[in-house]
Amino acid sequence: MHADEWNAQDRFAFEILSPLNPFAQGLEALDEILDLVESTGREFRPKHMTLKRRLKYSRKVLRERLDEVTFRGSISFTLGCTHFRDSFFSVSSFLKTTEDAKFGLSLHVNPFAIFREPGKAEERALVLVKLARGFASRFPVSYGFAHSGTDFAMGSDPHLRDSFAPKQVYEAHWLNLYGPRMVEQIGRQRVLSTPAFLLEELPGGAVLFLTRPTPADFASEEARLAQARALVHLRPELKLEDVLAALRQRSLAFSPIEPDFDPDIADLLSLILQRSGLDRKRQDIERLNHYRPPPPSEWLPARDAPSPDVPDVAEAIRLYEYQYAEQLAALLHKEVPSVMDASPESLPQIDYFLWWRGWGPRLPEAERELLIQSLGAYLGMLLVHRLGGRWVPRRSPEEAAVIVGGRAWLPFLRARHHVQSRQAALDCSLTQLFRYAQRFLH
Repeated sequence: MHADEWNAQDRFAFEILSPLNPFAQGLEALDEILDLVESTGREFRPKHMTLKRRLKYSRKVLRERLDEVTFRGSISFTLGCTHFRDSFFSVSSFLKTTEDAKFGLSLHVNPFAIFREPGKAEERALVLVKLARGFASRFPVSYGFAHSGTDFAMGSDPHLRDSFAPKQVYEAHWLNLYGPRMVEQIGRQRVLSTPAFLLEELPGGAVLFLTRPTPADFASEEARLAQARALVHLRPELKLEDVLAALRQRSLAFSPIEPDFDPDIADLLSLILQRSGLDRKRQDIERLNHYRPPPPSEWLPARDAPSPDVPDVAEAIRLYEYQYAEQLAALLHKEVPSVMDASPESLPQIDYFLWWRGWGPRLPEAERELLIQSLGAYLGMLLVHRLGGRWVPRRSPEEAAVIVGGRAWLPFLRARHHVQSRQAALDCSLTQLFRYAQRFLH
């Protein structure tokens, strides 16, 4: 897998926080803020805006309708970028405030690969540096950063989730912006001697520095060394080898690894993997590559299968296939549309959905029994109609079997095992039993 495909979930995060709410003195600051946003150039310039609803970007309309995004004096709206469909600016003055965080301007760029495009990386990086400079020339600054959103989330800096976190040095990012109060706390001379690709003082006493020319190679060995050296310089209590080891470990998340899943449930595990964020995807693949579910135990040799003990075999089969199995379609048709096709391809999706929702152990007993009934009948129906099996109905559903080849499979018993826990939904998947039966048919 190519690295860009592997890292497609990564996004770029840029945020600047100010100890001043520019809207506190009226709406005159709106034009200054929009000047900053529009100065980012053709690619990032706003195309639409989201107030109560999405509208075409217009300064005039934004000013006229700003009350729609004003609550108790706080203002919050987003501006979608012209060239990058899933990228946007967020402008917010905060209802909850601290001394350092009363206003924020952020840019969310998706995907991060935009900053790796050949011939564009340096130009786009410069746009962000100019944006930081421009902000500092108009408003006081308390804190700012720009970095891979995924890598940021894997670190210790809480600002991606909490703008009100204490303003101190947690990590060294690609772009780092410290307000005057933070600079004085660290020591201005120490900050100004930080090893960096670029370091400059900004108006109002803020300091900006970059660890690399562009954010494109933030996970490379050279970039990690630059980040580690800057962080250890600013926080001398840390050890370079420890910081570097932690950064290298994070870099592994951005290196592709190929799935090697158990073939019987590979498509089920692939569905589960879709829920893994980039920060955990590699770890989850490594774990799932080693996972092998136990072989199905819900079978016995066909010669040992008990005979039907129901009064009416045909009626029992009708009950299984036209009542119980249809209950599953009624239950899951919205979440798992393929259940309406009654096809083997629906089994991994059913297993995944029930694993994800964790229904089995949480349902009241009556509802859990209904689910077991439905799952067992659906699985048995597929064994009959797709593998040429034959129902052997029994009064006790867990004894009811479908004979395929030389084995009698127990679909209701498998369904009961399936719903015992979330892990059981994998260990006792419907998918695996069906494929075992398919294999033993030949």
